[in-house]
Parts: sequence; structure tokens; C-alpha cells
Amino acid sequence: MGLTKEFLDRLTPEQMVERLSLALEGTDLGIWDWDLRDNSVQFDRRWCEMLGLDHATTPQVLDTWSSRVHPDDIAGCYADIQAHLQGRTPRYENVHRMRHADGEWRYILDQGRISGRDEAGAPIRFTGTHTDITMRERAREQAELDEAARLATLSRFAATLAHELNTPLQVITMAAEVLERHCGDDPAQPAEVHDSIRSLLVMAGRAGAITRALRVLARDARADAEEPVPVSDLLGQVHALSASRFASRGVRLTIDDYTAGACIAGRPSELLRALLTLTDNAFDAAGEDGWARVEAERHGDRIVLRCVDSGTGVPAALIPRIGTPHFSTKAPGTGAGLGLSSAKALVEHGRGELAYVADAEHTTFELRLPAAADRADG
Repeated sequence: MGLTKEFLDRLTPEQMVERLSLALEGTDLGIWDWDLRDNSVQFDRRWCEMLGLDHATTPQVLDTWSSRVHPDDIAGCYADIQAHLQGRTPRYENVHRMRHADGEWRYILDQGRISGRDEAGAPIRFTGTHTDITMRERAREQAELDEAARLATLSRFAATLAHELNTPLQVITMAAEVLERHCGDDPAQPAEVHDSIRSLLVMAGRAGAITRALRVLARDARADAEEPVPVSDLLGQVHALSASRFASRGVRLTIDDYTAGACIAGRPSELLRALLTLTDNAFDAAGEDGWARVEAERHGDRIVLRCVDSGTGVPAALIPRIGTPHFSTKAPGTGAGLGLSSAKALVEHGRGELAYVADAEHTTFELRLPAAADRADG
């Protein structure tokens, strides 16, 4: 560190500017420097080139930037700028679309900080960087479209499967009930007959629970109306769709409802998809011979759906990235990083939140959701 400082101290101001320019050239950053007193702005050559502008003829005024920002994004830009100028955020950061000289919209990551104040302490200069992240954003949008298409396909498949299974299940159930009426109390029937009848009724009940859960999963969340969703129904659907898979790999799954008949205010399909995301992640994290636990509790006007597993948890350095698109703690190629971000969006759509409980003994995620009026209140 001392050698580096000594080296830098020997450089002339012109040499420092030259080295800084070379460093910025390698990072594809554009620089802007805004004088808040007269709204003049200095844009460097790289800033202009990202938008297809000629630096020599580009007006060095705020309107050069603001006139090119997408109309739907400009209010958010100014809101984030004011948040920093008023001291509510440590720096300004915003992603917005800007019109390139070729007419296309480019995604720009804008970052900056106050770089000068007057004698009274009021900000007078604002300096920052401008980065073209169009390729990254388009890749994200395409991944989200692909995920939406995949979910739509799965929803159609779930709806078809539930419909096709319903009639044969009804026939099997009715036939088993007839057998039970005629043979259930007949001591002359072999034990195998009684056992077979009980197995038929149990399996028909499980299959019926799966088809009902599939119908909920297949509902269009965009058209789904908010309604009181019984916690017991939601947990039952998760059990119906998950229990066999967990058991097939030796992962112990327990589900406990401590809400005493409470309901969640939400959309059934959204709630089920969000909770299934957590249980699916728990299944992957627990590993063979591991365990997972789903439990529901009521805390005042909130219902907490908690998913705990025996996995290794999330490293502290990665916790802030939980729920962001394309972030995954799974091995490369095994996760698209859209599950938790989708679950986060679903619960926030229903005025809830997704939280990772960092200080819990085991890996713990919670969905904190608004409680509906008790069913007894009508």
C-alpha cells in the first residue's frame, strides 16, 4: 500500500488523468459531472458514444440526458436523485432506458454521489458513471419470458391432468365404497380383501387431494381474485404435491399448522406457487436422509409460513442477493435463479414479504402474509 501511494504521489496531475482515462476505458464507464447551480453537465466521450452521440457537438446540459430517458422511467430517476441529495441514501443508483441515436432503447445503470457542497453545506455538484447494461437486461427479460412460458405450459398440463384423472378417480372411489358396504363387515371375507378395500380408499383419497391441488396450481394468477385462503387447505395442497417426492429420496417432510383455522388474504394459485418454491428448494438443500419442515403460525394480523430444512444455509455474503433475478446458491446448471425472485414477486403482489431468517439455527425462509378475517366472522 505504501509503495502504491508513493508511486501515485510521483505522478503529475496530467499523468493521473491519463491513467484514470485508461482505467475507465477498460471498464466501459461513461462519466458525467452535473453542476446543480445552473444544470450544466459535463459528459465525457464514452458517455456520448454509448448513445451514438458526437461528443464534439453534444450540448453539455441536463436536458441532453433527461430528454433521452424513457418517459416511464424519468420520474423514478428524479426520485432516486432526490433521495440521495436529501441524504436518505448513501449514493444515487438507478436503471433506466435511454434512447440511442439509432432510435433503440438502451438500458443504462446510472450511479453517482454528491461531489461538491457550498459553504452552507448544500450540494452543488453531482458526479457519477453511466454503464450500458442492455445485453444483461435483455437476457434477464428473455429468461423471465422463458420462465413464464414454462409455467404456462405446466399450468395447462396440470389442468389437463386434473381433468383427465377426475372421472376415473370418481369411478374407483365409488367402486371401493360399494365394496366396503358389502364386504367391510363380512368376517367371511379374507383379510386381504379388507386390506385391499382400505388401500383403495386411502389411495383414492390421496389421488383426489393431488388433483384438487393441481386445479389450484393451474389457475391463472393474473385472473385469480383475492380471497380468504384457509391455511389448512394450502398446507394440505403442499403435502399432496410434495410428500411422495420427499419420501422417494428419504427426506423427512413434516407439516404443522398452528393457526387454529386462520385464513390468508391472497390468491390461491400465487400462495401455492410461492410456498412450493420454498419446499422445492428445501428438498434440494436437505439432501438424502435430510429433513424439511413447513409450519404456519399467526402473529397478530400476519400469517407466517415458515420452511426450515437441514441444509447448510446461505453464506452471509450472499444473503443480500436472495430474491434477486438469476441469483442461485445451487451448483451451476442446476438452478436458473428465478424461483425465489418469482416467489418474492408473488407474495409482494399480495402485500406480503419473503424473508430469510439469518440467525435461525437451521436454514429458514418465511412468507409473511396478511391474515384474512376469520371464517367465523363471515
